[in-house]
Amino acid sequence: MMNLDDVIPIQDFSNETLLGLAQRLEESETFEHLILREMELDEIWRRVDTVMTREQNSGVDVVGLERVRKLVFEAHDLAADGNPREAANRLRQAMTLQEV
Repeated sequence: MMNLDDVIPIQDFSNETLLGLAQRLEESETFEHLILREMELDEIWRRVDTVMTREQNSGVDVVGLERVRKLVFEAHDLAADGNPREAANRLRQAMTLQEV
């Protein structure tokens, strides 16, 4: 059972991480829980942005990463607006764009 009162440390933006956060979003119902999910989404966004910047500086095409970053940003805004299930859907969309 997940404890929704804790912030989960975000190590990456892998499909596993995105899926775990999507599940936590779907279970979050209180304002406090959504604030914590927003913090987790912020960290995912920062990690995507960091990799995207590094890849851009190396001349790598970052279209997929840009789309992931956009979906994570949308998920954050949806959580902030009290729509955690739609935010979870955005994270699931981001999962389909990742390259392994």
